[in-house]
Amino acid sequence: MLSGIIASTQIEADLVIKQLSEKEEISIQGKYFYKGSLGKNIHAVICICSIGKANAAHGTALLIEKFKPDFVWNIGIAGAYPSSGLKIGDVVIAKKEIYGDEGLMAKNGFFTIKEILGYTENDFPMFVPEKLSNSMVKGNFVTVSTCTGTLEKGKEIEKRFNAICENMEGAAIANICALSGIPVAEIRGISNIIEDRTAEPLNKATIIKAAGNAQRFLLEHIEQGGA
Repeated sequence: MLSGIIASTQIEADLVIKQLSEKEEISIQGKYFYKGSLGKNIHAVICICSIGKANAAHGTALLIEKFKPDFVWNIGIAGAYPSSGLKIGDVVIAKKEIYGDEGLMAKNGFFTIKEILGYTENDFPMFVPEKLSNSMVKGNFVTVSTCTGTLEKGKEIEKRFNAICENMEGAAIANICALSGIPVAEIRGISNIIEDRTAEPLNKATIIKAAGNAQRFLLEHIEQGGA
């Protein structure tokens, strides 16, 4: 059995990469892949896809085409919505991934592509391993092209999608996996709480904490015999 693991940046996967035995580094079309073994003879390929939906879809498609994983994990960081009750460093798992800004912004509100056309999927149910079902916070994740930087907008999005956090890749990864019939689970660490902010980058220490917690949770699950 081969597990695929996708992260957008090196910092979101560095701990997992360090745990690979018999590691092989492969570059395909500008994407880096690390192949080896984790835990109890779990064969894995880690893809660093880069940030955003287009890069995520590209990396996922290459992972599936070149390595043919039986299961895919998406790991990384996320921003928590204001009413989620989450705090920095918390680890959460997706029940559903939703395209948050694919659609139409009209005078009377936002409409998803599915609401407009009636046939294009806008959200994707995610796989939640039974062993993790009762051991961590679960909820809807929203994938956006522009990170939410105001409290007002954060409250609007979380209410619209009944969501707990947002990221920039998850729905695209889930979409490509769904087209290929491959189950996908998503684990993210909370790096920030959505609020009114400036263009200053997030605190690096909180990013490292959130990314590390998500990776340690994944490694612990894999070592216990998970996918």
